[in-house]
Amino acid sequence: MEANHSGMDGLTYEVAVPNSSVNHSFQFADVALLQTFKPLIIPCYALVVAVGVLGNYLLMFVICRSRKMHNVTNLFIGNLAFSDMLMCVTCVPFTLAYAFNPHGWVFGRSMCYLVFLVQPVTVYVSVFTLTAIAVDRYSATVHPLKKRTSVSTCAAVLTGIWLLSCALVAPAIMHTYHVEFKEEGLTICEEFWIDQEKERRAYAYSTLLMTYILPLSAVFMSYLCITVKLKKCVAPGNRTKAQNGPQQARKKKIFRLVALLVSAFAVCWLPIHVFNMLRDIDITLINKRYFLLIQLLCHLCAMSSSCCNPFLYAWLHDRFRAELKKMFKCSHRIGAPANHCRGTVVL
Repeated sequence: MEANHSGMDGLTYEVAVPNSSVNHSFQFADVALLQTFKPLIIPCYALVVAVGVLGNYLLMFVICRSRKMHNVTNLFIGNLAFSDMLMCVTCVPFTLAYAFNPHGWVFGRSMCYLVFLVQPVTVYVSVFTLTAIAVDRYSATVHPLKKRTSVSTCAAVLTGIWLLSCALVAPAIMHTYHVEFKEEGLTICEEFWIDQEKERRAYAYSTLLMTYILPLSAVFMSYLCITVKLKKCVAPGNRTKAQNGPQQARKKKIFRLVALLVSAFAVCWLPIHVFNMLRDIDITLINKRYFLLIQLLCHLCAMSSSCCNPFLYAWLHDRFRAELKKMFKCSHRIGAPANHCRGTVVL
């Protein structure tokens, strides 16, 4: 019996377990090569965690503390920030520890299943929330007279996103195993589809479709329609070139932001999806000597998306920057009256 798997956020092991023998042979990619890149990989991951956690925390801080930020769109953005921050906390530390620890998984059986549940759930929640934001902005821009999404509907959508994400992860969790090999001093926490190769591939491809291709298509089409709508929008009256300047500048700024949003989403997640697809089609397509290193670099690229979102979805907007500046001014002002900032901040 042979099992070969690499989870979205875990380390890949190839384990051959003959049915007629109790001896276990392990075929590892070149771990020594991976260790040589440890001084470079760990600081990069640490930077992603620091920027991702701090950026998304400040984003949630602004949304929660400012009355002006309490709307449906910002509820979606707040959910995105929460899932991205949770992604940084759960995906990165355990992935690094699992990758560089010679004993494999050292966090116990319960944490094995919990971490392997939370990791993909946060990824899926982020992807689906990005899609919901795109659809919400499409509705607000292309159909401005249409009734906006209510807070109760937004809460229902967010609940559905989390439930759908958990449902998508369920098959993988059912095939996740915590196995201890005491003689070798190794413990693995991996996803194995024993004698179910067709089912595994079907699940992998359907997950790729639902968590990358369809969301990316929806985001692209939504922002494309928004861009077309903004280009067709003409200010009323006979305006001079000088008067149309600010409007054209605003359109260009929005267009650049749209391009960055779609590009960041596509670029950050493309490497890990290509890697997983090649691995599923034929694992020999990936050089075994560099297998673990390539996997970690693809994973790092995917995790960097959690750093991009606070900047692209919030800090490029004047209102978020203004509210954040106000809050820092109020919090650092010595001797200010207790109610000095209540006009803007909910204390």
